[in-house]
Amino acid sequence: MDGHLCGIGSFPGQQALYLALPVPLQRAVGSAAREIDELQRATFYWRNNVMADKPYKVAALVETIAEASEAAEKKCMLGFGQIMALGVIAAGYLALATTLSIAVGAGIELPGVQKLVMGAVFPVGLIAVLMAVSELSTGNYLTAPLGAMMARIGWRHTFYVWAGSYAGNFLGAFIMAAIIIHGAHIFVGPMWGEQWVALLKKYVTVKAHLAPMEAFWRGVLCIWLVDLAVWQAYRVKDTTSKFLLIWFPTFAFFTLGLEHSVVNMFIFPAAIFAGADITWSDFMLHNLTPVVMGNIVGGVFIVGMLYWYSAGLPVEKPIARLGSLVGGHGGSNVEMGNYRLLGLHIGRGVLAVAIAVALLPGVGAGLSVLLPAEAGIVVPLMVIVYLTTLAYVLSLVFRKPPKPTPQLNTGPEPQHRDLSMVS
Repeated sequence: MDGHLCGIGSFPGQQALYLALPVPLQRAVGSAAREIDELQRATFYWRNNVMADKPYKVAALVETIAEASEAAEKKCMLGFGQIMALGVIAAGYLALATTLSIAVGAGIELPGVQKLVMGAVFPVGLIAVLMAVSELSTGNYLTAPLGAMMARIGWRHTFYVWAGSYAGNFLGAFIMAAIIIHGAHIFVGPMWGEQWVALLKKYVTVKAHLAPMEAFWRGVLCIWLVDLAVWQAYRVKDTTSKFLLIWFPTFAFFTLGLEHSVVNMFIFPAAIFAGADITWSDFMLHNLTPVVMGNIVGGVFIVGMLYWYSAGLPVEKPIARLGSLVGGHGGSNVEMGNYRLLGLHIGRGVLAVAIAVALLPGVGAGLSVLLPAEAGIVVPLMVIVYLTTLAYVLSLVFRKPPKPTPQLNTGPEPQHRDLSMVS
């Protein structure tokens, strides 16, 4: 029996060893070698044909993803103070929108009509966030990963954008809750009846007692609609179209009672300040942690990665232009990726979700459990200090440095030194 035909290598040592074996063992070894050869051929075909295959390019989607990726790159260049301030502003808009929704809905007895009216007025918050420019962490769960998939930024940069906007949102929502309840006495002042406080407490009590998986899936569905509004805002240019395309998905999520983490960052402290019978651990452990996980999963995978795959897995490759050689900007070229790249980004996305959930709501939930209930307001203040510190550290490590602006030299010609005498 010829060893080479049995799948045995052609080296003399291998052939001699093979021929020295008994005939039954030669047959067994030959059969195993053939199986290994077939497996190697199948693996080679899968790696170089199936995994290297490229989906069809959808130009309209590629344009939208490229615009979102450019926005993601600019977000990564924001300084620590800038992203924190913009996060506070975004939370303020959503806090005011939530307050308005409760204000107009408390006096309506029919539940369906109440939900309809509250959902109709809430979108003013997200419209302000997207059109007046601010940093909302739930929108960044879509935008930053798209930048990483397009290779405009790295996945490490997404952590800075997420942490900075999340910390700013948490701080802004907490401040707004204190101002609205303790400062302005909205819902609790003499011009407000019991029905407004009762509605606020009712909403928060229901949210605090959701099962973890229920809160998670409500978070996924919520961000599917919210990030759909963000995605559609990138698709159009005129103000009227943006207004309408943001309004409809936002109206849908609020009317359905889905879970938005930044809204909850405001409504839970507001209810606690108004006397609701819930604890900070009810908020941070039982609600915020599974909701944030659902929000990130929805932004990264349901909206971001599905659209990126549907567009044909576009990747931006920088190319040199003549202008970049003389002080101008280089260009870029969009190429289509393959399924190997898709698998790589799925793995990185799963890891990013796990790390973000552990560092953002996870540590806060741990502090709310470890600190005694008597600590009261100290619990959220400690969480704010931690989140702010985390965002600052990540800004030092993962912030993308801004691109240098080319300067045109309009002065006189520089004087050339005679270097002939320099030793």
